[in-house]
Amino acid sequence: MRFGILLLLLAAVSGHGATSFVVDHPVADAFLASGSIDNPAIGDLSSLNFGGAATLAIASGGSPKGEFSSVVKFNFSDATAAFDSVHGAGNWEITAVTISLASNFGTPGAQPNNSMFNPVHAGGIGIDWLSQDAWVEGVAGSGGSAGFPATTLVSFNSISFLFSGSHESLGSYPYDPPGNNVYVDYPFALAPGFLADMTAGGDVSLYLYATDDEVSFLFNARSFASNRPRLTVTAAPIPEPSSAALTVIMIISVSACCPRRTDRSP
Repeated sequence: MRFGILLLLLAAVSGHGATSFVVDHPVADAFLASGSIDNPAIGDLSSLNFGGAATLAIASGGSPKGEFSSVVKFNFSDATAAFDSVHGAGNWEITAVTISLASNFGTPGAQPNNSMFNPVHAGGIGIDWLSQDAWVEGVAGSGGSAGFPATTLVSFNSISFLFSGSHESLGSYPYDPPGNNVYVDYPFALAPGFLADMTAGGDVSLYLYATDDEVSFLFNARSFASNRPRLTVTAAPIPEPSSAALTVIMIISVSACCPRRTDRSP
């Protein structure tokens, strides 16, 4: 039995290298808007749900048309199934995660078609992982009491609820408008709660927000026709034991199977 376990270990050590899986479509997303007196849509947007919009947005609270942040939810069940298939169930670990975002308004100073948004501007963005997945995308422009706590449709008023569970920073990044419909990649820090959430193979929620007073970033939502948010996840086999550790395992296995004889003669 011990030799069988050792052979299985050696077989796993000699298996596949790192593999990547692209989660190319969120299962839910929405932008969250505070509004302002200068926003032509309405003064206060904080209770409204914009889940059905084809765009997502980030801007600071000091921007002329108010603060914008966004939530995006991906499901990892297909990714974990693929990694189990390649490396064996549970015999892998996530080594890299990158989100890719693109916009059909990706040039500096561009004014989006909807005047509720600020003109595109470079600046800083942050991305957090949220353990709270119990939010609902809803539909564009749901009015009145569309946000928490009245219903589950996500709005700017939902932010405290979104952060009611565990949350971790995945990174802060400079945003420099790259041009229309050009993907920009943002690699994540591999925070422990985030890794555990992804490895479990269910829903994973992200919160995207401004980190300075300059940024105004629009990017395509899942309902847009193309260039939607996507995540590229790389996993590798669990690292093999060192050669010294394998030698110790072999010695222990052989010793257990072939105990030393003791001379009992007088």
